[in-house]
Formats: sequence, C-alpha cells, structure tokens
Amino acid sequence: MEESDLVIDKQMISESLSKWGVDGLFVQKDENLRYISGFTGSDSYLFVTSEAFYLLTDSRYVEQAKEEASGFEVVDYHGKLAEVLAGLVKSHRVEKLGIESVLSYRMYLSFDEVMPEVSFEFCPVDEVRRIKSKEELSLLAEACKISDEGFKNTIPYIHAGVTERYLQAVLECEMLKAGSEGKSFDTIVASGERGAYPHGTATDKVIEEGDLITFDFGAIYKGYHSDITRTVAVGKISDRQRFLYDKVLGCNEYVESILKAGMRADEADTAARVYLKEWGLDSYFTHALGHSVGLEIHEAPVLAQRDKSLLEVNMTETVEPGVYIPGTGGVRIEDTVVIRQDGISILTQFPKKFLQV
Repeated sequence: MEESDLVIDKQMISESLSKWGVDGLFVQKDENLRYISGFTGSDSYLFVTSEAFYLLTDSRYVEQAKEEASGFEVVDYHGKLAEVLAGLVKSHRVEKLGIESVLSYRMYLSFDEVMPEVSFEFCPVDEVRRIKSKEELSLLAEACKISDEGFKNTIPYIHAGVTERYLQAVLECEMLKAGSEGKSFDTIVASGERGAYPHGTATDKVIEEGDLITFDFGAIYKGYHSDITRTVAVGKISDRQRFLYDKVLGCNEYVESILKAGMRADEADTAARVYLKEWGLDSYFTHALGHSVGLEIHEAPVLAQRDKSLLEVNMTETVEPGVYIPGTGGVRIEDTVVIRQDGISILTQFPKKFLQV
C-alpha cells in the first residue's frame, strides 16, 4: 500500500515519543498498528523510535506486511517476540520503552526478564487517532452510506409476526450486500417493552402491532465503523409512545444544532439532559450522549460527564439520546457526525422523521 494520510507520518511519531518522554514505542493494539503502518493483518507488533521503524510478525504475514507497511522493516520474530524486541531495543539504545495499556501481564514479565535495564512507560497511543484525516472521513462516510443502504433495504421486512432475530439477520445481510466487511458490533433489535434495554440485542421475541422497535447497528468499510440508531413503529402506537419519539428526536436535533469545535464533551451531554428534563424525561436517559468512532466503534473523546475534552475540527462523534422506561419501552435516535468549526456534518443520512410500517 502506498503511503497516504491514513498512515501516520514519521515526524508525528518523533513528536509523540518526545511528548511521552520515551526513546521507543512498542505497539500491540491492532487498530493502532493499522493506523501507524497501514498493515491490516493480526498477531503483529510495531517497534519504532524517531529513526527506526519495524513491523514484527510471523511467517504467515511477512509478504503482506512488506506490501502494506511502506517504510517499515519487516521482521519475522519466529515465536521469540521478547528476544527479538530486546535485540532491537539494545541496538537502538532505548532506555525508556513506551507500551500500551493492552499489554498483558504475562507479556510484560517476558519483556522484563530479557530487558531488565529498560523502564516501561504507559503511552496513550489511541490519542493520535482522535482527529480524523480527510481520507479517514471519506471511509467513515462510506461506512455510514452502507449502513443507511442496509437499513433502507430492511424496512420492507419489518412487520408484526417476525422475530427480532429475523430482523437482525436481514439487516446484517443487507449491509453485507451493500458492501460492509462485517457488523460494527452486536446488532441491537429491541421491540416493545424490551426497548427499555439500551443494549437489547435481538431475541426470539415476536414483533407485535403497536411495538416501537429500536435498531442500533453499524457497517465496516476498510476497517472504519459506522454507528446509527433508528426507532420504527409497527402499526398504530399510543400517544405516549409518539410523545417519547418526538422528544428524543427533538433532543437529537437540538444537540446537533449546537455541537461544534470548542465545546467541551461534557457540555454536549449536559445539553441533552437539560432538554429532556424540560419534558420530565431526563431520569430515563441512562447512558452517555455519544462517543467517537473510527477504526474502533468506541473511541475518545466521549460525550459524557466524565470527559472534559475540547472538541476539535474533524473529530467524529455519535449523538444518541434515548429514553428507556421499564414496562413501557424506549426510543433512541443516533447519528454519526463530524465536528466542524461552526457546526457539524452528519454522516448517517437515513431519515429520522417518524416512520410507521
């Protein structure tokens, strides 16, 4: 693969190492490895300094790594990762080696045994993926287009008498047919009273007349994820159900109208809760407003009270207010958006207006 803006530049690596106060960095997490090197395989690792760039893999991936990881020296570690890494660390005079939080204790012990003179420092490598490049945003937009298409083609199959699992299967199949590499997460199909479960993955429950059905789903395109939620009414619903739908939609649209660069992540979450409080629904909104999306379905920053991050241009976020009332059901409406200087761009385009089938 030719170098592109999907592959982090070497100057940024050098700046990151300096920022984190380390001489070298060991990368294990697949998403970070892919982002930095362009390599799409598994069971592989990176060792980088400001001047040296190695991809450590096994015989299954050597040729693929040589093709995809432009600018990296590919090393087959032959089942002796700790020993090979120790040799590279020594040859490049690394005294402080950056590691990610995903490093297992067993792997840490193996490193410590062969590199007793090296100190290990945690480095928040995920942070380099917070702001998306132009090419990343294009891939995210395509993932959202695929999930939109998949859901549009699922609508004719939604009716009383089918099960949640049936609709899950149809939706996932339609996304695959539209070009998805797979599902972003376990598809949520929660109908009737089960709509009160924010993460109500599909069951054998039969769809009934008068049900609201929450569909939360995502597609993957070239490693990048989409995330969208739509709630659909089957037949005639009650005034109370329609009230809940309208207020959640209003909350979604209100937050999207004020979201922009410079706002703190927690402020967006607060805005949603203030809006729902006006209608006595804030206590039924039981999760964070949203999260970033990219090579992982859940990335930072998170639109939540615990996150005080300033939102920056070309960060991505989901906006997914919901209300969940035990014994009644629930409604959630979610978009994936891109933060802009004076607003947002919405990537998920399937209509949000009330839909009754």
